[in-house]
Formats: sequence, C-alpha cells, structure tokens
Amino acid sequence: MNIRAVIFDYFGTLTVNVSASVRRSGASRVAAALGVPADIFFDTISSTFTERATGKCGDMMTTMAWVAHRCGCQPSPTQLAAACAVRSEIEGGYARMIRPEAVEILRDLTEEGLQVGVVSDCTHELPDCWGSLAISPWVDAAIFSVEIGQRKPHPSLYLDVCERLGIAPAEAIYIGDGGSNELTGAKTVGMRAIRLVSSDAAEAFVYDAEANWNGPIIESLTALTSDLVRGPDGQGRWQLRQSGA
Repeated sequence: MNIRAVIFDYFGTLTVNVSASVRRSGASRVAAALGVPADIFFDTISSTFTERATGKCGDMMTTMAWVAHRCGCQPSPTQLAAACAVRSEIEGGYARMIRPEAVEILRDLTEEGLQVGVVSDCTHELPDCWGSLAISPWVDAAIFSVEIGQRKPHPSLYLDVCERLGIAPAEAIYIGDGGSNELTGAKTVGMRAIRLVSSDAAEAFVYDAEANWNGPIIESLTALTSDLVRGPDGQGRWQLRQSGA
C-alpha cells in the first residue's frame, strides 16, 4: 500500500535525547520546591510514569500532590504551585530541544504531500506548550497519552492518529527511538515501523526501551527522506525503499 503519512514519536525522536543525569538534576529542583529528598522524589517520579502519563492522577497540580504524598510529604499549596512552575519550565525546556534537522524534514514531508503525525507518551507539560513549539505548525495530528488515557504500545494511540489523519495504519510509517515498546505497537496495528538510533542515544533516559527490535533502523532523521521514493506513476504516491519495514 502507498504511504500517505509519517508518524513520529516525540521525545528522543524529534527532540535530542536527555540523559539520566540531566533528568535527575531537573527532578532535584522540583524536589527542592516540594521539600522532598531528591533521591526519593526521583525514584518515585520515575516509577510512576504510567500513572502520570495516562492522566490517572488528575491535572498537573493534583498529580504533583499525589507524587509528593507517595514520597511521604504533604506540601503546602505554595510549595505545590512552585514545584509545578519548576516542572513546567524543565519539561518545556526538554520539549524545545528539537533536533536541528527536524523542522526542515517535517516541512519537506508536508510540501511533498505527506501528512505528519506525532504520538507521544507524555505528562501534562507537552500538550500545554505544544502550540508554542517550532515543530507544531508542520504536524497535522498530535496524540498525547495524558489526554488519551493510555500509553504506548496500546493500539488506541496509533489508531487515533490514523483516524485524525484520515488514513489506514498500513498507509503510515512510524518512526521512534524504541521507548515504551512503541515499534512493536505500531507494527501490531499494521504500520511500518523504523527505529531511530541516533548518535546521542547511548546516554538517553528511556522508559521501557524496546531492546530486541529486529526491524529497520536509521541513524538520523535525514536518512528517512532517502528511503522514501516515488511510486511507479510518479504522481505523489510514496513507497518505502527499506525492505522489511
């Protein structure tokens, strides 16, 4: 089937990777605002990603209070507000760490007649800042786990983005760094999946990394465009050069 859309993971795919040490440092700033020991806070916020990324704990303020309670802390409203402000600043900063080539590639895909989607496992901060990101004008549909109530690899995220784009899953390529078993999830619904293994992947902080992926791999987003080729009629129909995708 011809390709009509390219769907991307967000963090670590369209953005550069963030190391565990950098994330720990950022979490320490939030912990300080809450009055929680940094190590306890980091361990708690790391182990509760599923609950937070699926909106199970409520809005950002309620989620922060829930995390603090799990750390054995009862912060004041002032502390909660300060912690949310710091968290928004930090996570918004990560969201703005867009790969240098990403905007140009998404623009080129759009200008060539392909649709662009994003599917991200994320907490409230990404949808809150989405409209201000340089990449957002080139994305036709964005699906955020915290709004859908499910994490990858649940089929609903992939099917929702296809529905919004008006395509069948078989008409889409999915590109991701392999977190959350996302590539297997994409293949399960019928997409062709490709793993991005970038030069900054080694130190990345990734939830539920897909260690045993044996499908196609690219080393940069730029490589994707060389694998997309016009179909035999040359009339805007796209196919994928890579075998097995």
